[in-house]
Amino acid sequence: MNKIKYCFLFLMLSSFYYSQKTSGIVLNESGKPIYGVRVGIENNDNGDYSDENGEFSLDFTNINQNENLKVYESGFHLYENKISNFLKSNKTIILKEKIIEIEPVVINPKKYKLKNYGTSNSKRVYSGYDSENKNKILREYAIKVENKKRLKIKNINVNILSFKFDGTATIFFDIQNSKKGFPDDSQSLTNEKLALTFTEKDIVNNKLTLDVSDKNIWTNQDFFVTVRVNEDFKGKLYFGGNIFAFSKNTYYRNYFGVWNKYSVGELSINVDVLIEK
Repeated sequence: MNKIKYCFLFLMLSSFYYSQKTSGIVLNESGKPIYGVRVGIENNDNGDYSDENGEFSLDFTNINQNENLKVYESGFHLYENKISNFLKSNKTIILKEKIIEIEPVVINPKKYKLKNYGTSNSKRVYSGYDSENKNKILREYAIKVENKKRLKIKNINVNILSFKFDGTATIFFDIQNSKKGFPDDSQSLTNEKLALTFTEKDIVNNKLTLDVSDKNIWTNQDFFVTVRVNEDFKGKLYFGGNIFAFSKNTYYRNYFGVWNKYSVGELSINVDVLIEK
């Protein structure tokens, strides 16, 4: 009988050990909660978003505690910490505001020209979001822009070919430098979240544009443009793409999962830039 009791106790303790659903909170340096922050595990497709109170919940069941917990929001420094350290803490994450100091540049029209990089005016549905598919609603897409000259990003454009939603929808962009050929959260070039909220009527000629000319986004190397839909989106939203652009790639991931590269075609995202002649 004692053996049975010990076995039962062992099973209970094992269940407790392996079932580790943990809650936490994300605050800024002033102690105010931050809404909509992505919280996840590095190279893992699972995660959560902080709510209006900055609170989130993650399931660490059977997760290696030496893996990194990642918390990322545009405009803040990337937070990374070992899961084991986080579980021993008070579960409060303080994000530090990121300030990119770039000296004002007087753009001489004789030295800069307007160009467009990426894929535009696509007439084929490529990929996108359907709120009934919970796995894909959390997906983030990216395109790569190869560049060696100093440039400033003026507009981010996206082609939307098929859509159906009530009220408004919000998509978020980010501009990140490249690391080993993939987007790098730690090298975001933005000081704030780049959000575009729109209605169906705002989609004119299957196109949406976000003006970022006042965001002072400069780079002189390869960079990525990422896009994702707000996690509470309800409806369908599909981007166009060039499925015959065999020399171009589309990148995608869920939360902080491994970036994957789809090597047949490119999502219809493009940027207007001012680039050195």
